[in-house]
Amino acid sequence: MGEDGSAVVSLAQLEAALGHTFSDRKLLADALTHRSYVHEFAAPGVVSNERLEFLGDAVLGLVASDLLCAAYPQADEGELTNLRAALVRASTLAGFARRMVLGPHLRLGRGEETTGGRERDLLLARAFEALVGAVYLDSGTRRLEAAQQVLAPLLRGELERLAARRTIKDSKSLLQELAQGRLGITPSYHMISEEGPSHERTFVVEVRLGELIAGQGTGRSKRQAEQAAAEVALHDEGWSVSAS
Repeated sequence: MGEDGSAVVSLAQLEAALGHTFSDRKLLADALTHRSYVHEFAAPGVVSNERLEFLGDAVLGLVASDLLCAAYPQADEGELTNLRAALVRASTLAGFARRMVLGPHLRLGRGEETTGGRERDLLLARAFEALVGAVYLDSGTRRLEAAQQVLAPLLRGELERLAARRTIKDSKSLLQELAQGRLGITPSYHMISEEGPSHERTFVVEVRLGELIAGQGTGRSKRQAEQAAAEVALHDEGWSVSAS
């Protein structure tokens, strides 16, 4: 990151892609500084992006959780956790970083430079988290709003992509789609038993395709037990032959 005009323009392009113009330029510099650079080119005021990465990880998790709770009001905690994991995994964040051409702006030590650090998923993902942390700190009293403005378009786009690939449908929805498509049958769910005290009930549910029992599942709620039963059926598709 030099002080020549081309570097300034380049950073301005990065800020435009990010959707945030920094008031504190040092925060931006810190977010782009890998620890290998600090170790090899130690100088007063030069710090790695690790603290910003730590903060950005927490901010990212909060924004993703808020978005998912609004988008999927019927989803349970387990489903939301799985969705969030898909949104904030390293490969996804590295994709965001590549989209905004983050790699060329990173300050790396010679070792990381020569071994392809600028294109490594984990390094890019951590740098993206550091940028999120930097945006948060740079935004004064509107910190969370600024982070949401940066992250929401990226996260919503990723959700749409996952939905198009059918990787975020719940088990009941997927089983219904498959059963109707292959057999013309809509799955039905039947309570088998309830056990335990009222504050800690365990439910057992069967999913049936016509008269065929396709799977059985347990859970702390009827909904969880139904999802578990559907998951069992999806992993053993013998029903697609037996019920036909």
